[in-house]
Amino acid sequence: MDQVDRTTLLARLAREIAEFGPDQPLETRLCRAFLAIMGGDGAAITLSYTDPSRVTLCATDDVAARLEDLQEVLGEGPGPTAYELQTAMTIDLRADRDRWPLFTEAAREIPGVRTVYAVPMRPGQHTIGVLTLHQNIGDPPDGDEAQFLADAIGAALMKDPPPPIESDLDPGPWPMRARIHQATGMVLTQLRISPADAMALMRAHAFSHSITLAEVAEQITSRRLRFSDDAEQDAEQDAEQDAESESS
Repeated sequence: MDQVDRTTLLARLAREIAEFGPDQPLETRLCRAFLAIMGGDGAAITLSYTDPSRVTLCATDDVAARLEDLQEVLGEGPGPTAYELQTAMTIDLRADRDRWPLFTEAAREIPGVRTVYAVPMRPGQHTIGVLTLHQNIGDPPDGDEAQFLADAIGAALMKDPPPPIESDLDPGPWPMRARIHQATGMVLTQLRISPADAMALMRAHAFSHSITLAEVAEQITSRRLRFSDDAEQDAEQDAEQDAESESS
């Protein structure tokens, strides 16, 4: 996947998060955004899939919740395997009978689901959880795009950004944190989201492009990176930002 594809996917992720509104938790909006982009009938985000600290952060529908419960109770299925092997897993419940027999038999009793996809979230050196997608009919999601989005969403969910990558970027006259703060303000103005959501998107962008958070902030403040594709709205917001800078 080239940089253009990554930028396009991240921009769409940002738009989807903004459209769901601030009344839903970030993890719910990330989960729903993944579902909207990849297609399907439902999705779930579960952290630490096979560990005692396992927790399902979001299930978009009852079917997704039941699939997650089944895999936790039975200890098998595409989710646990994707988490342990750190690679995506797929099951067609009508055709696959041997890989996870207990899960397959139980999942067949759930109406409206034929295929289950489990994609590990790997924002760093370790898998932190799994994004699970189910559908009854339709084309399967693109594997590369699904993995990229899962990794980016994993980075967005992290409280701290991924480990910094060495960079020769000169921070310029502003302290790094001040630049990050201004960039956060510009993103929330573009998308009309909360500061926490804006920072999450910046973390996701930093991880997916193998750059530091400071570099992302520099791209945003220099207007070389936007998360909105509304040119007219962006122009108005740029004018507002310039006016604020001049008055400060």
